[in-house]
Amino acid sequence: MQKPDKFPYKLNRVTAIAGIAAGTAISAISFPALSQEQAAARATLEEVIVTAQRRAESQQDVAISMTVLSQEQLANANMTNSSDLADYTPGLSINNRFGPENASFSLRGFTKALRTTASVGVYFAEVAAPRGQNVQTSGDGAGPGTMFDLENIQVLKGPQGTLFGRNTTGGAILFVPRKPADEFEAYVEFSAGDYNLRQQQAVINLPISERFKLRLGLDIKERDGHLNNITGIGSDELGNADYTALRASALFDVTDNIQNYTVINYADSETYGTTSRLFDCTDESPTQNPVVAFTGVGCQQQLQRQRDTGQDGWFDVVSTVSKPIALIEDLRIINKFSWDITETITINNILAYSELLTENTSDIFGTQFTETQAALLGMGIPGATVPGLVDPRREFSPGISLTSPDRPVTDQQGRVAEIQVQGLFFDGRLDWQAGLYYEDSLPNGVSGNDAAILISCDLSTIATGDPNQYNCFDATGGVLGSVSQIYNETTYRNKAVYAQATYDVLEWFSITAGARYTWDDTLGQIRFFRHTFAGTARQAPIVANERASQHSEAPTGLFELQFRPWNDVMVYGKYVRGYRQGSVNMAADFGIQTHDKETVDTFELGAKTTFSWPIPGRFNVSVFDNDFTDMQLQGGYVSPTKGPTTAIFNAGSAEIRGGEIEAYFQLTEDLSLALSYSRLITELLEQDDNGDKVAAAGGPIAGATYSSSADVGETLPFAQDKAYTANVNYRLPLPHEIGMISVGATYIYTGAQRQSSGSSTPFDVLDPYSLINANITWNDMFGVPLDLNFFVTNVQDKEYDVYLSGTDGSLGFTSRQMGLPRMYGARLRYNF
Repeated sequence: MQKPDKFPYKLNRVTAIAGIAAGTAISAISFPALSQEQAAARATLEEVIVTAQRRAESQQDVAISMTVLSQEQLANANMTNSSDLADYTPGLSINNRFGPENASFSLRGFTKALRTTASVGVYFAEVAAPRGQNVQTSGDGAGPGTMFDLENIQVLKGPQGTLFGRNTTGGAILFVPRKPADEFEAYVEFSAGDYNLRQQQAVINLPISERFKLRLGLDIKERDGHLNNITGIGSDELGNADYTALRASALFDVTDNIQNYTVINYADSETYGTTSRLFDCTDESPTQNPVVAFTGVGCQQQLQRQRDTGQDGWFDVVSTVSKPIALIEDLRIINKFSWDITETITINNILAYSELLTENTSDIFGTQFTETQAALLGMGIPGATVPGLVDPRREFSPGISLTSPDRPVTDQQGRVAEIQVQGLFFDGRLDWQAGLYYEDSLPNGVSGNDAAILISCDLSTIATGDPNQYNCFDATGGVLGSVSQIYNETTYRNKAVYAQATYDVLEWFSITAGARYTWDDTLGQIRFFRHTFAGTARQAPIVANERASQHSEAPTGLFELQFRPWNDVMVYGKYVRGYRQGSVNMAADFGIQTHDKETVDTFELGAKTTFSWPIPGRFNVSVFDNDFTDMQLQGGYVSPTKGPTTAIFNAGSAEIRGGEIEAYFQLTEDLSLALSYSRLITELLEQDDNGDKVAAAGGPIAGATYSSSADVGETLPFAQDKAYTANVNYRLPLPHEIGMISVGATYIYTGAQRQSSGSSTPFDVLDPYSLINANITWNDMFGVPLDLNFFVTNVQDKEYDVYLSGTDGSLGFTSRQMGLPRMYGARLRYNF
């Protein structure tokens, strides 16, 4: 196969360089000078301050492609959890398999698969998000209650592992909370909308003295679910929101040169979770896939039953869990001590402690295969059953996860310690920083879950956690199915040393170089009890204790050249080496529970321009080329011991190429236009055939059902081929005494993205979709410090998928998760 160009379709080397040149030329052209009156009348651009290089500076001075969202933008778009970010950030996508509260990120095609470590680092107040256990996706994210009272959110694209704590290959997302300020300020806010939305926020800033300030915040949100559970079992609705978040921060200027900043953030979210919607049954026969013998009939019957009863609407789902729950308790305590030793040298010391507790009980695939048992026992003869063995309360479970009464899914505590020195030498021409970093994540106790795997059971008996109450039947006598009780502990330790410096060689030319060396260790321990059945008779449990560890270390760094040929124009080129640690996957069978590190070499060219004629604006463009080595790639299979699960292999190599544009235009004093665009071309270049390894570890059924998440020559998982957003905001020309009314609309296009390999399912790629969101904001109503906002998301009420299970080849069916329907509401805020 012919190797594609280094830059994507319509973005080859020539056009990429031409695009950058065109961007810089916008500011380089000499235009007629404006009169003072014209200049005063013309709208000016607000400078965007970011901390992408661990210090405050203008976004236009940082040689990083990024998207920055202010708190005002978050509120207008009604964004309340981290999964909402993907709609407004081209190139960023999410994996919603375990619901939006536990979404994981993919950026520029760098993916966090189930049971790998993060490829996109998430930071709150400069500290990495708490890690979770790796049996299910948890941790490593923002979570409910994080996205209020922020300065901004900064999405940094490309490897950022030199200056930030946890080395990641995809990028970083920085949540920057507002610090206590010198002046008193406060607000209370109430929101209401459809789906019985109720939300309250309150923030108060208290300058206790000239040197000591406090800031306190509260965010409470409740909303009914949009998913209609048609079974009558458990909750009638799923996909709801219900959280409370508290934040307290203190800023203490100990002396003129010493400052101490502390922030405490606590969030408690407890919802009914989500589930997928079954929509397709495989055409394969049991001879091609032995699992189809148990799922094939039940799948066809479930879909037919829903059609016959008229319960096959877009948001009609099946969940047979009696007590569904998705719980997250997240505590973060962060302290930053800063000491200006001299006018040019500062020492920063960051200490952080976190606790993360999660529970998740959900019907992952949305199945209710109640007739499978009778069909199997009757040997396919209609109405033929074996008297006494069939129990209508049982259903064949392809893998339903239930929270155990005696242990959560995740129970981790984390600690971070970082010391950093920043300085300026040679009259400010050399800007440098260096530091030491330590992080660990330790189990607070045993975590895990109970799961009915490829067996017919009354799930309410499994939820008791007492094997003596299990009501199950297995025609294979334990060869295929079982009920598993999992006890899991995972420990992470990460250490690093780093340094980075920028030297202004000339007024218009600077060089940046950085290096980091990282040591990572992961230890996993799992104990599980496998309860098998011969017919309805429970056999003695099979007990297994497994332990796996992985050590990885690597140097990373960057080399960057910056040119400023004209004022307000910066052109850059850089090379970055990225690295993601190896880790363990205790949900896989023994023998395939570890995977090694992956590395990426990134080459990037970009330009950032600010201009004032004929209209004020910004135009930023970048193109990049990434070469993956030892890429961590997920494969799915059915383990007779651990059920439907995944294995992580270092696949070989892959390539990612693309380009990004961020633009803002102040068309008039009252009218603005913001545009963002991302284009990605990804390809898996080589991959080992790992089916034999899976078969050796898990047996012939595991080997027969194994499929990779991508085949050689295909695009990489969760990599959008293209995405763009366009936002228009118009402020009505009204008298000052009425207040300020503005109308905004955002068009969002999300391109196709791979979910599974084409050889394992016909539903391997998620279709593209587009959305329109709108808002009307009325600030300072009639001169009163009162703000009113009306918002609506998914204006056209489009139906679209956000996740496909891709399990045709392993389980014999495919399920989907659906995007949110149209939602609307109003928000009223009083400012003190």
